[in-house]
Amino acid sequence: MADPLTLDDFWQTETGQQLQIDMAGMSDAEQATMLNQLQVAADKGDLTLDFSTDSMFLDSQIAEEKREEAELYQAEQAKAVEAGDWEKAEEFASKAEYAMEEVKDHGGDVAEAEIYEAQADQANLENADYHQEIADSNADSAAAYAAEGDLETAEIYADSAADSATVAADYGASADQGGTYADQTVDTSLTFDATATVDTTIDTSSSYDSIDTSTTTTE
Repeated sequence: MADPLTLDDFWQTETGQQLQIDMAGMSDAEQATMLNQLQVAADKGDLTLDFSTDSMFLDSQIAEEKREEAELYQAEQAKAVEAGDWEKAEEFASKAEYAMEEVKDHGGDVAEAEIYEAQADQANLENADYHQEIADSNADSAAAYAAEGDLETAEIYADSAADSATVAADYGASADQGGTYADQTVDTSLTFDATATVDTTIDTSSSYDSIDTSTTTTE
């Protein structure tokens, strides 16, 4: 069995020098993946004179494609958070996590913190969606009671709807709104406005403001 090489020693071999020439035409992300795979092989003692790099080129291409997918999903997640669409944002966070796992599986350099962040986003957005559903339900109940003339109960439900919407917005604001992936920055130009989110997801003009709590019904 051939003796293992360090990465520095490998570059001095004919195979290593040819690989450097082949890598020159690759993108920065693909080169980074190749280097990461070579370093992993060296750390494991698998980097030898007869080490085959054929499959690494395909892996590097796939890793870059998945890296780009992860960035796109994170950007879409940011847009969904901005719009207060917690369910859609959670879906994109899940897709971003899966894409990052794919990058990792194909030799790309992915920090565990990045994957954990995507998982945390999903948890926060799931909670946001849960409380938003409660807010929507209470808003509907408030409108129904108001229509029946029971303004006292309507006010209770309206207050509860507002509280739940605030909790939902807080959870949504805790989710990543873009962030960074590896060395590439995702568009973070979008900003999160909790008030705008509440207004978007719950029609306050019809659910809350239309409830006249200043008057009471009489027998």
